[in-house]
Amino acid sequence: MKTDTQKEATSGIILLAKKFGKTSFASLSSVKHALGTGKVGHTGTLDSFADGLLVVLSGRLTRLVPHITGFDKKYLALVEFGLETDTLDPTGNVIHSSKIIPSKEKVESVLSEFIGEIEQIPPLFSALHVNGKRASDIARSGKTAEIPARKIKIYDIKLLDFKDKYALIEVFCSKGTYIRSLARDIAYKCGTYAHLAALRRTSVGPFNLEDAAFADELDEFSIDSLVKNPRNVVQKVEKADFEKENEKISSSIKTMTFELAKYCGMYPVMISSYFVDSYSNGRPLNSFVFSQFFSTKQNKPIPENAELAVFYPKGKFGGVVVKSRNRFSYGFVIPPNKNFTIYTWEQVVSGKFSEIFKKQGTSLTIGSFDGPHIGHDALFDNVLSQQKNGFVPGVVTFTKSLRGLKNPKTYSGDVATLSQRLEVFAAKGFEFAIVIDFSEDFGKIEGTEFLNMLTEFCGMKHLSEGKDFHCGHNGAADVKLISDYSVKNDFSLAIIDSVMYKDERVSSSRVRLCVQNADFDSVKVMLERSFSLDCSGFEWISVSENVLETKSLKNNRIQVIPPDGKYKVLVIMSVENFNCKKSSEKQSNVNVRAYRSDCMLENGILRLSFSDKLISGFVRAVQFDCTR
Repeated sequence: MKTDTQKEATSGIILLAKKFGKTSFASLSSVKHALGTGKVGHTGTLDSFADGLLVVLSGRLTRLVPHITGFDKKYLALVEFGLETDTLDPTGNVIHSSKIIPSKEKVESVLSEFIGEIEQIPPLFSALHVNGKRASDIARSGKTAEIPARKIKIYDIKLLDFKDKYALIEVFCSKGTYIRSLARDIAYKCGTYAHLAALRRTSVGPFNLEDAAFADELDEFSIDSLVKNPRNVVQKVEKADFEKENEKISSSIKTMTFELAKYCGMYPVMISSYFVDSYSNGRPLNSFVFSQFFSTKQNKPIPENAELAVFYPKGKFGGVVVKSRNRFSYGFVIPPNKNFTIYTWEQVVSGKFSEIFKKQGTSLTIGSFDGPHIGHDALFDNVLSQQKNGFVPGVVTFTKSLRGLKNPKTYSGDVATLSQRLEVFAAKGFEFAIVIDFSEDFGKIEGTEFLNMLTEFCGMKHLSEGKDFHCGHNGAADVKLISDYSVKNDFSLAIIDSVMYKDERVSSSRVRLCVQNADFDSVKVMLERSFSLDCSGFEWISVSENVLETKSLKNNRIQVIPPDGKYKVLVIMSVENFNCKKSSEKQSNVNVRAYRSDCMLENGILRLSFSDKLISGFVRAVQFDCTR
């Protein structure tokens, strides 16, 4: 994990509210400047006289431009009757006029005729090509050309307001619809001429204008306002405040989600944490690898030919895999967050925490997070959501569960090791973790003093915790005290409700008990993954060609161990020179293999029996995802 490295271009989705008078290309320049990259792409432009939503993709997500370009769209449009221009918008020259102005009732009756699949002739002033030439270039040269009609779909069209010679309409339509042509055709149906006087795009698929950067700076879109401030007048471009623009754009970046992937027609799949390095390094894919290291939450089977949206553990988007029958190939890969930084408490209090993070402000959650589960996810999501405010998300955790530190003789062990927890934090999208090795001196720190140190040394601006959270000497600082303290010390506090499963609160203690009872189905639901015994440091002996055994469990006081018995398990092995002695503790950037195995646990001895011949490698982990 890197502590100081140059990041590649940010891969994200930026919702931008374009102002009228500004070209879509100029709007893209703002995004390039804010993100410091030229790797951006739009998913559908807007004419300079129009304003509204632009969906911009950056970094490796530019590969998804065709998916989002095909989304349906919504517009607000102002139609001016009586005049038709050559461009069908307010910037063109009048070519037809009429004194006939339809009534409100006439317009309403005509609109319904456009609902459904219709044929539409695009404007001559457009980006379409005719005989290899751009139609708008032909028009500007004084010539004309015949543009064939195209099939489009209008899902809904409403008349919102009508006054004098103006109609304000709302249109919900398919890709490829020209609202300028629609204004022309509505007028023809009414026995007159018209042009599109103003246009605002309000949505693209699931994306809405109100969520876009600079949406609050758009003018009112009403008949009175638009007549008073016509869109054929060149708008004075104000001098850009680059710092303000950069901040707004950077804080508006969205990521690919499961729901958006499905909206794009892809099938979301989750990759096992053990295969992350192999995946990001381009290890060949096949049906066996896919079945062992990828899982899907879709109820229906993946078709023979499909695009799979790959997500890292805990939901960060990792790219696209293409399935063609039973063959799998990489579309593109977004590497996992390799800039995840780990700080010790000693580094923090000695001033070695990132000055950049501190200046920007941090969003934190504090806890052992033993076996990060669905209850913790609610905390994590809240912390990560503060990125929209420009805060850097981080986790404050401990080397071991505090329960184990307080009661070492009776404690049954953590659900997850520290390295497993840190893997989850990085995969989730956190920028850093502060790991505290709980000591007697640390235990004497009062709760408010601890919070003050996080504010002073880490720039904490937001804290997210559960209702039962407490910290400081003897746990004296509870949520009420922290809430009062946050008001006086300039940081926000979010109190997150507990998450329930089978009418009981999800907690690390409950997960631990389920492991001890071999209830791995419940464990898998609460952890959103199988219980995994970390075998780093275990010494193994080869009992026979296909049988491995370790007695390291007898001295393992770190993780909780399932009860003695027989199990069906999945063994994760790192491909290296296997000498049957000790599992490697440095497992990054190596390929992994998965083997189904019979497992016997008895008196601290773990024995693995394989039906397949083993390749050389180290046992990295044993997943207990099957019942006894």
